[in-house]
Amino acid sequence: MQAYVTPCIGQPPIGLATSRYSWQTVLLFTLILHALTADGQNINRQQVRRLLADLSVSQPTEKRIPILLELGKFHIYKPGESKVDLDSARLYLYQAKKLSDSLHLLTRQHETACLLIVADLEGGDTSAGRGKFSQLVTECQRTGDQEGEAITRHRFGIWQRNFAPDSASILTNFHRAATLYRAIKKPQQEIQMLQEIAITHFYEGHILLAESELRTVLTRYKAIRYDKLHYTYNLLSAIARVKGDLKEGLRYGLLCIDSMNKTADTASAAAFYGDLAEIYDVAGDQRQRIEWYKKSLAVWRRERLPNYALFNAAGCIAKDLIAQHKPQQALTFLQKLVAEIPTNTLIQKACVAQNLAYCYKSLKNYPVAERYYLDALARYEKNNLDFEKSLQVRQDIGTFYLEQKKYDEARYFLIKALTKLPQKEALSTLRDIQLMLFKVDSAQGMYLSAINHLNRYKVYNDSLVSEAKSKQFAQLQVQYDIQAKEQNIALLTDRNEYQHLALKRAETTRNAMIVGAVLLVGLLGVSYNRYRLKQRSNQMLEAKQREIDQKNRSLELIVAEKEELLNEKEWMLKEIHHRVKNNLQVISSLLNAQSDYLHDATALAAIRESQSRVHAMALVHQKLYQSDNLARINMAEYIHDVVDYLLESFNLQPPVESVLEVVPLQLDVNQATPIGLLINEAVTNTLKYAFPSGNRSDVVRSIRISLQPLDNQLYRLLIEDNGVGLPADIDPTTSNTLGLTMIQGLSRQMGGHLLIYQNDGVSIQLDFSPLKKAERSLIEKT
Repeated sequence: MQAYVTPCIGQPPIGLATSRYSWQTVLLFTLILHALTADGQNINRQQVRRLLADLSVSQPTEKRIPILLELGKFHIYKPGESKVDLDSARLYLYQAKKLSDSLHLLTRQHETACLLIVADLEGGDTSAGRGKFSQLVTECQRTGDQEGEAITRHRFGIWQRNFAPDSASILTNFHRAATLYRAIKKPQQEIQMLQEIAITHFYEGHILLAESELRTVLTRYKAIRYDKLHYTYNLLSAIARVKGDLKEGLRYGLLCIDSMNKTADTASAAAFYGDLAEIYDVAGDQRQRIEWYKKSLAVWRRERLPNYALFNAAGCIAKDLIAQHKPQQALTFLQKLVAEIPTNTLIQKACVAQNLAYCYKSLKNYPVAERYYLDALARYEKNNLDFEKSLQVRQDIGTFYLEQKKYDEARYFLIKALTKLPQKEALSTLRDIQLMLFKVDSAQGMYLSAINHLNRYKVYNDSLVSEAKSKQFAQLQVQYDIQAKEQNIALLTDRNEYQHLALKRAETTRNAMIVGAVLLVGLLGVSYNRYRLKQRSNQMLEAKQREIDQKNRSLELIVAEKEELLNEKEWMLKEIHHRVKNNLQVISSLLNAQSDYLHDATALAAIRESQSRVHAMALVHQKLYQSDNLARINMAEYIHDVVDYLLESFNLQPPVESVLEVVPLQLDVNQATPIGLLINEAVTNTLKYAFPSGNRSDVVRSIRISLQPLDNQLYRLLIEDNGVGLPADIDPTTSNTLGLTMIQGLSRQMGGHLLIYQNDGVSIQLDFSPLKKAERSLIEKT
């Protein structure tokens, strides 16, 4: 069953597990994946156990009723639609009703009646829901129970927002509830109603209005010293993310986590962690993204309740494993999770199908992947769900068909994803779809349309990943990292002050004893003389100290200026590498466009080889601007990317396997680039000539690349294949073919020793030193 509650951000609106939800005016909700807030299932199993313990020792007084109501709400708002959970909810609510009747507590009677109506609605009795709520409102007015009417209108508005959308009626109920709470002087509840109004405007797509209202809510909460601000921060973070303002999104997201930790109100921790991970995902910080998704998944699994957000977080972790070339591990992880916590709603099943499709696609089981993609889409559409994940599945299917070179199908689904209500989608999603459409149009020769999509992609990408935003984003992360240490620092400061006072008291006591001794022996004159000398000495020391302090301040200013200049230099270098990479990609795209006008096989092959060389060089600059180290390249990752690109480009059948044995080695750009080009030439020649069709079909065709140390100053690069070898009339040392000429030239550029020989195929061996020439000369002299 689903909760009639104010949603946390990152999940589909509450109640979407059934096909009853069809509110087409809900805009932008990328947002609603975790249904836990102040008015819904805001307790977890650990808190339920505490409530049950309190219930067992409580007396039949007014204090017992809130415990019964909280337990009733917990069972009502559990995910799924279990009759057992609804029966448990009614059991607690009937006990609360009986006790409130016996104590003649009017408001509690009306609140219990309201929750019983919600339980009936969850059981499927929706036809009479509106009438029952209206009757209860009338009864509250007749008895003069203003608080009971406010509670009923609040829940009535939530129910309407999920199952019977009528904006005017919903907003009327929330405004009326706020007025009633103001009249009975309950400011916290009044502000909560103002937040519900803002959420309703957010659902309707009035983003700026909702943001303004939430800022007012935040100001008023602070004015009454209400400390559970994390729910409001979470909403503001979601608005910022949808607007593409990642800096503000991260700032509010971190404030949300900080507020949650300070108040120990961790019932919605999993939802908040997942929302923060979404922001890091858009910003491209995969390490932080996976860290927060793992935290979210861990909390959901402790609850052992099926939940859409649980399977969404698991899917993101699975995609990270796939990116690490571990698709089978990702598939096993998802299968074990579903076996441990089975799905119980259509939306959960859709999410799992979408995640499995990613795994089977990476395992190259394309028919099964296609079936899961289409199954996920069908389940989302059956529920009329148009939020970020359901829109993403259309993008995923479009990308899948693009990779299969089914361009018409790819265009259909990508345009569907783009036009299904594009204002719902975050800027990052629009950016990725535009890039896919550029590739589709380029492949089919629709160059004007392709250029148009590429320009839109650059606009969206520049909006999300500008230098200024990246710096501010990093600064916010650093600020958050140091907050955890501030309390320890404050405690240490207090301890130091205490010790300082103790030392001052000890010094005062010592001076008093000295003065007393001097008085006893009558050496007043000597004491006065020494006092004067000491005073002059202190004045000199103080003057010296002031001079030292002034010099220290000057040095601090100089150091700060140097650090600022270094930081600016680093950002400029990253921007330069980024632009070089983009320019090389433009060159590659132009070569690709030029190939469509060529019909000569030799010219087409030359174009493709040039593209692979450009890609090898572009990868170097991409690795540099994505890395914290702007001077050196991780060769294991770089070689892996170059080889994967070439194998995918040639797409030989049967496929050629690659075996990479590369030690962790960091090289500067002057060495990484020629090595990348050398590997590009060697592997290209192998894929072109080593495995002619029909030859040695019984042997697994493979390329082995090894980069291993020989000693402290020397490394060996070895590229081998098990193909047919070199023709008898070709001598690799004297051949003037372009590929071998480039390999020899690149080897000389690196100052390495090249050896090409045949051994069940062709082997290319290069011994080189990772040290720069100046460093090698210095070592040789010593």
